[in-house]
Amino acid sequence: MNTDRSPGRGPGPGAEALLIRAAMEETAESAPSLPDLVPVALVQGRRRRNRARAVGAGVTGVVALGVFGALLPMWGSGGDAQTARTGSAASQTATPSPAATGRPAPTPVHIEPTAGETSMADLPPAERARQEEFQQQVAVLLDELLPARLGTVRPVDLAVDRYQGGSDGNTFPVIFSVRPQADPGDAGADPPCQDTPSKGFRCRTVMLPDGIKVRSFSAVGNQKGSQAITGVGLSFTYGRSSVRLSVDGDDSSMVSAPVTVDQLLHAARDPRTLKLVKYADGHPMEDKEHSVRGG
Repeated sequence: MNTDRSPGRGPGPGAEALLIRAAMEETAESAPSLPDLVPVALVQGRRRRNRARAVGAGVTGVVALGVFGALLPMWGSGGDAQTARTGSAASQTATPSPAATGRPAPTPVHIEPTAGETSMADLPPAERARQEEFQQQVAVLLDELLPARLGTVRPVDLAVDRYQGGSDGNTFPVIFSVRPQADPGDAGADPPCQDTPSKGFRCRTVMLPDGIKVRSFSAVGNQKGSQAITGVGLSFTYGRSSVRLSVDGDDSSMVSAPVTVDQLLHAARDPRTLKLVKYADGHPMEDKEHSVRGG
């Protein structure tokens, strides 16, 4: 896996930009644009510019999702990709480029899909551009709201819900998912939110603005001998979607997620986060959930 796209795959950057711009102009009037949060993040995030943090040279992609891959299988991007791949004209919405704000867009992490796996490269050009713009805005916002020790938050080009932080050679998988809820009867209710100390699982329910009830939790993931890594996450319902936000530890180096539950809740409470959730709920980019919710 590389952090840069392999050469010789499709047109050069200039030609690709022209193709995407043309596709976006054809669909620009089909639905409202994404909320442009980058200028706000630029002003409020300047203090982070001087922080000594960078993704280590050894960071080449997102590691397995550890605890959350086990506890919440629906957090991944698996399943039938047809819904998100085709979409309606209303869902293929052109959005302003971060370049117009004077702030460079975060460089995506490239992960080569495995055999039989799809990626964002398989999307129609206009839909791919829309999802990439959404990822960039999410990454910029999370980079501002989450602690600096997480490292630079970058989108992952494998799926719209995938991101990663990285610092000191460690890679921390991040999930920001707004997935349409399953049809009635296709998914069960969440289990009670209660601690399970024997399994290293702690859960509590808190309220976000507008009366949104959130289940937040921390859980022990991978264990090697006396070492164990911990990840944090939260979930809530917004409109017709199930929202998930999590940060996991680095399985390879056995380093826990450098984010606390309270810090994750701080990010979720921010009005700009809910604004992005609202957009994704109204203009879905992920497949409808089809497994039992939990966590």
